[in-house]
Amino acid sequence: MSNSDAEHSSVMMYRAKSLVICSLMVASSIASPKVPTTSAEELMSASFASQLGLEQAWRRQLHVTNGASAIADFQIYISTSNPRKSVEVVEVGAEGQDPKVWFSIATDQIDKSGQPIGEKEAQRLARRQVTFLTRRVKNELKIESKETPRVYLYTLASNGTVDCRDAESGKPIWISQVGDPELNYGQLGVDDQFVTVLNGSSIILLDASNGEPIDSKRTIDVPLYGTVISGGFVLAPTIRNGVEGYRLADLNKKITTVRYMQTVEGLSLEPLAKSPTSPVVAWGTNKGYIYFMDVTNAPSVTFRLDTVGNVNGKPAPAGGDRFFFASEGGQAYSVRATRLGDVLWSQPLGEPFYDTPFLLESTVFLNSAYGNLFALNERTGEPIWAEPTSSVAKILGGIPGALFVRLMSGQFAEIDAKTGKVMSVLPIDKSEFLAVNRLTDRLYLIDGRGVAQCLRPVGSTAPAILHPLDAEPVVEEEAESTEKPEEAMPTETTPTDPFGTGGDPFGTGGADPFGTGGGSDPFGTSGGGDPFGGDPFGN
Repeated sequence: MSNSDAEHSSVMMYRAKSLVICSLMVASSIASPKVPTTSAEELMSASFASQLGLEQAWRRQLHVTNGASAIADFQIYISTSNPRKSVEVVEVGAEGQDPKVWFSIATDQIDKSGQPIGEKEAQRLARRQVTFLTRRVKNELKIESKETPRVYLYTLASNGTVDCRDAESGKPIWISQVGDPELNYGQLGVDDQFVTVLNGSSIILLDASNGEPIDSKRTIDVPLYGTVISGGFVLAPTIRNGVEGYRLADLNKKITTVRYMQTVEGLSLEPLAKSPTSPVVAWGTNKGYIYFMDVTNAPSVTFRLDTVGNVNGKPAPAGGDRFFFASEGGQAYSVRATRLGDVLWSQPLGEPFYDTPFLLESTVFLNSAYGNLFALNERTGEPIWAEPTSSVAKILGGIPGALFVRLMSGQFAEIDAKTGKVMSVLPIDKSEFLAVNRLTDRLYLIDGRGVAQCLRPVGSTAPAILHPLDAEPVVEEEAESTEKPEEAMPTETTPTDPFGTGGDPFGTGGADPFGTGGGSDPFGTSGGGDPFGGDPFGN
């Protein structure tokens, strides 16, 4: 065989092998489902984290079957009723300097036998660390006991999987799957005792300690967005221009419960916002009002405020019954939800706002629809930056002195909270789901597969609260409010048991309060668009 014939034969054999390999690859791609791939750049590398003064606390897979796109709700919850106890070894610093923590161990850390080590063992381990550190540390070392609030991370998947885990370690605490996956899921309601899940028109009550279902209650009106727990009630805005509520104690005992209904002017535009220190909730409507409700004994609207344009974003609650929000008319507000209403300040900014304000230390950050980020003094409402920072799409979290944001370009950035200067821009890909933490100095990133990453300030052993709950604004006596809240409109405050023996309020024996004869349907063709035309969960 000549050399040319041999070369031709080799080429033909190579082509035949290539065809076989290609055929196998095509057959494999047809036979097996395509697994979505995710760039590792959606999470933060150690080198990028160090540039921001952060370190990775943990990285774990969340229980979401279809990745980040299947997340229906993400919440950080701070529990103060059962604080976490720890023992620390700290170095006493110079005057004016914070002590340095050399060692910290939680008393509920699990030992080899699967039991918490307890206070006594934690103290022993701390004393041993003092012995090791004495030669290395020049200043005095002290052993201190410390209590910090427990922080939980809740995720709700579109198939009804509720995932509760320790937000500091990422370890799962419980997992529960509830409801009908064919129906929409709304925002979770969370407190120290219960978790509520809105699934279609059903409110499902779970035990917050173990995730076990307790009871399910079908609402009378069609609920929107999700639930909130406040003052011993579970509350949900409805399509009937109001808020429907049920007493948690009755649901927990599985006894006939009373339905509380408050009718207001306009459809709620976001889930209800609740005060972190008292049973007060607030929400804006599509009629240009923001309502405040006291849930001390029974849900009752206390007052409403006529705003310059709709308040489309969820109000940001703070200690002292204060709420911060901004309207699409370009006006920012600070309101104390007293019985008569107290507008602390109102600041015109000239741009529309659709997002929830972000509170960090003593500053209120507002991101406009045009991508401009404003920083206002919490007490006075006056701008603290010379000009707003441009091209900001979303605030993701913060630490004292800095904000972490997504830019309009999709890039990740760090902004100096005092000056508004962009300090760092990192090439971290934008995930399908943006996790926002408004409560602690932890940054959470979630990639397309549903892998969550928690980042914290370097050396931080316990979470810091971004906005102290006991912070109180100083209200000058001579200062008068420029806005006067309106008194609450008459509402349905008398509870009626629709399941009692006193007669069906929706029966033929009386007028249907929701019928067409009692007034125009707020969702009729003459009243505006279809309320179901958009996704109420913002996905």
